[in-house]
Amino acid sequence: MLLSFSYSLVAADMVKLLKPLSGDDKRSKHKNEVIVRSLQITEEEFGPFIFEAVEMSMTPKRAFISLKNNENINAYIGPYNKTWDSEIISIKVPIRQGLLSYRLLLVHNSQLAKFSKVKTLDDLSKINAGLQQHWATTKVFTSHNLKVTTTHNFEGLFQMLKRDRVDYIPRAVYEAYDELNMRQPDLKDIVVEPTLALYLPMATYIHISPQEPRIARRIEIGLRKLIDNGEMKTILDKYYAEDISRANLQNRRIIKISNPDYSDKNIEGNN
Repeated sequence: MLLSFSYSLVAADMVKLLKPLSGDDKRSKHKNEVIVRSLQITEEEFGPFIFEAVEMSMTPKRAFISLKNNENINAYIGPYNKTWDSEIISIKVPIRQGLLSYRLLLVHNSQLAKFSKVKTLDDLSKINAGLQQHWATTKVFTSHNLKVTTTHNFEGLFQMLKRDRVDYIPRAVYEAYDELNMRQPDLKDIVVEPTLALYLPMATYIHISPQEPRIARRIEIGLRKLIDNGEMKTILDKYYAEDISRANLQNRRIIKISNPDYSDKNIEGNN
C-alpha cells in the first residue's frame, strides 16, 4: 500500500512503516492514522510527505536491523525496548495512552475455576503462560521466574492453549477479543477470563531509523501536538473504546508485575 500526501514539487519526507500481522486491521488502521496525522499536522513546518505501509514479515529483531540500516522500513511501532535506545531513535510519546500495560488472559473455559482462585503474583507463578519467544512480555515474565512455555510461531500459541499445553495467553486489552473472534469456531472453548487482569508497565512508541533524524523530529512534534489538542485520545477511542468498555478493568482483580526496563519516566501514559 502506498499512500501519497505530497502536493508539491518540494522533496517529501518518506515514511515507511511496517504493516502489522495479516488480519490485524484495527491495530493497523490505528497505527497508520497516528503516523499520518502526525505528518499532516506538521506540514506547515516540514512540508509534504509520503506514507507507505510495507507488507513484510519481520520479527522485532529483524525490524531493529532494518531500522538501523534504513532498509525496507524507517519506522516501526512497538513496545519500548531498553536495548534499542542507543542505536534507534525511540520517540517517547505514548500512542496508546497506557493501554498496553493491561493484559487480559485467554484461557480454556474448563480452567475458569482455577483462575478464579488466582489472587497474587505467587499464585500466577504456579500456572503456565504461553508466549512468543521474542516478545518483550516474555522477558518480563522470565525475570520474575513465572512459568512460561515459548514458541516462535504466533498461531501455535492458540493451538497450544487449545490442547492444554499452556494454561493461558496474556494479551493486551485491544488484542484479546479480536484475536479470539478471528479464530472462531476453531477456538470455541477458549474465552477471555472474566475476573483477572495483569498490569505490566509497557509503552507503545514509534521507533525511527537513526539515519532519519528529520523524520523523527517531525513525528515527535506532530505527536505532541496530537497529545496537546486531545486528538491522540480521540483516535485511540475511535478504535479501542469498545474493547476498553468490554474489558471492565475497574471490576477485575489486577495483579501487578514490575518491568525491569521501565521507570516512571518511560511508562506509557506518563508524558
